[in-house]
Amino acid sequence: MRVALVVHKFPPASVGGTEIYTLNLARELSRHGHEVFVFYRHDQAAAGQSELNWEERKGFKACRVSRAFDVESASPFAQFLDTFFNRDVERAFQRFLEEGQPDIVHFQHVMSLSYRLIALAKRRDLPALLTLHDYWFICANSQLIWPDARVCQGKALGLNCACCALARINSSLIHFIRPMVAPLLQVRDALVRRAALEADLLIAPSHFLIRQYTEAGFPADRFVYLENGIDVERIRRYPRRPSADGRVRFTYLGSLAWQKGVHILVEAFRGVPAERAVLRVYGDPTVFPNYAAHLQQIADTTNTFFEGLVPNEEVGQVLAETDVVVVPSLWYENSPVVIQEAFAAEVPVVASRIGALTEKIRHGIDGLLCAPGEARAWQESLLSVVEHPEQIKGLRARLPEAMTMREHATSLEDVYSSAERGVTIVA
Repeated sequence: MRVALVVHKFPPASVGGTEIYTLNLARELSRHGHEVFVFYRHDQAAAGQSELNWEERKGFKACRVSRAFDVESASPFAQFLDTFFNRDVERAFQRFLEEGQPDIVHFQHVMSLSYRLIALAKRRDLPALLTLHDYWFICANSQLIWPDARVCQGKALGLNCACCALARINSSLIHFIRPMVAPLLQVRDALVRRAALEADLLIAPSHFLIRQYTEAGFPADRFVYLENGIDVERIRRYPRRPSADGRVRFTYLGSLAWQKGVHILVEAFRGVPAERAVLRVYGDPTVFPNYAAHLQQIADTTNTFFEGLVPNEEVGQVLAETDVVVVPSLWYENSPVVIQEAFAAEVPVVASRIGALTEKIRHGIDGLLCAPGEARAWQESLLSVVEHPEQIKGLRARLPEAMTMREHATSLEDVYSSAERGVTIVA
């Protein structure tokens, strides 16, 4: 089967969870004998140009669309429009379909591509599936969290969305665009919702995400639950190494972004004795440099260390030298890859009690859950592990098996085959 995977960004330029999942899926489908083509955007084109470049990757081909778009000089409206509508990308996608001739198109994300890509695939009578990795089809910022770190309390006819968007805009034009924001967001939401429902099936890796979408009005019978898979072999090829000095080793792996709650974790760790525990933070400090600098400023330098971005191929090595993974998120996480990677490496997780994290972590069984955004609560949980390290062994013994990418791809093959034959897929 010729399978097209469509994603907004892709490694090595971007290494978020959705991107890594798509990369691993492309590799695994290729190992299963399928021809795989990945379509993604990474702007490198010169001013006034739009380019389409094919790349030979290990086991599959990738097609990069580059658009000349200067975010710094663009107006707030142009920036907003670029997040969901782009004729240049649409034209490039049609060329991609003509040249790749896929049998099926599996969309991972269309943010910063164009919402109409799904309809363009359907116009060619191609089966189209959409995996929902976040809340972008019901929330313009995709995370259902306000700038003041409160989770979304509802749209309120678009007024809450408008306030949320305006709080993120740094422009002298804000007074002129304020009256237009709510109507624009309502139009945007209607367009992307209609686009999502063009897909033959919506795939979700968490039940929590399905509930959020159905509460927003999406029909429940359009969804199927399927946990994401990971490259377990890549994680397990590194043998576990015990702590050389007996300290409990906590590790954060992910984006250095405020929504991830890293500042809460770093603040909480200030009260953890350096002779008993160490925190290593892995993430790219160049994406949000001001936030990364703030983390450095508030950290206890005797027990907290910032290790920079770890290549995805080396995550297994980091986990082999980790006793506990920490996920202090403030937003409604869906299905963080790092949790599955931790489980594959036999490492328990301490996470925020929010979103789908409460279905991925069983409190007191294979991990611990803490109140999101509360440094004191986090400190108490971390200290409980440090003072009673024997519980790590108990949590480790009850970890669930992580779904391998091989198992995940096999499940998707069944879905692909049904969709290709035009068989109705029962959610």
